Amino acid sequence: MVFVPAVNTAQFSLQYAQGDNSFAENVYWIERTAAWNTAALQAIAAALKTWWGTGDGTNSFKNLMNANAAITGIGYRDMTTQNGLSGVYQTGLPIQAVGSGPAASLGLSFSITARTGLAGRSFRGRTFMCALGTGDFANITLNEISGVYAGNCVSALDALLTAIPAADPDCSVVVVSRFHQPGGPHTPTVPRTTAVMTPVVSYGFHNLFMDFQRRRAPAHNRHG
Repeated sequence: MVFVPAVNTAQFSLQYAQGDNSFAENVYWIERTAAWNTAALQAIAAALKTWWGTGDGTNSFKNLMNANAAITGIGYRDMTTQNGLSGVYQTGLPIQAVGSGPAASLGLSFSITARTGLAGRSFRGRTFMCALGTGDFANITLNEISGVYAGNCVSALDALLTAIPAADPDCSVVVVSRFHQPGGPHTPTVPRTTAVMTPVVSYGFHNLFMDFQRRRAPAHNRHG
């Protein structure tokens, strides 16, 4: 795999233990106007832990994930160079989620879109919610997520856009494009020379249909 640098940009992975103790994660990219150092990376990791637990003050990933799951670590890596600073922040972790009710089957998810105000695959991202409960569905047999749950996810994620610069004014949440199709749709995907970073301006969703993450399903999990 070709390494594509993302200058002054770090990748952060919120790492979870699901109900069967298998691994799942949500990944976010943070761009900084100055170079990263270990203290700055750990400060953002700490801010992500706080945001995971508090969200917008009402809605947070902690209460949008079923109580049989927990956040166990926050990985970080400076993607400016191939051998950039990396580590896992685990101060005060693990923390159990608190979503009530029976857990939904592993692998069931719901996709929230990161919007930048620009069209095209290179300028949007996605967060697949983890550890859903059966009560998060309007009709689980029809694969339909509750509109209330979807709105609460958006509120929690929108709060991330202010939580990160509040922790470090030099930082912002971005969508990173490291590969593209210079010939347009249905042409080969090629690596960029340098990644393109675009600030996220809001989060939203396209519809209320359930998604499925095969890597989170039983017998298909990533193990670490």
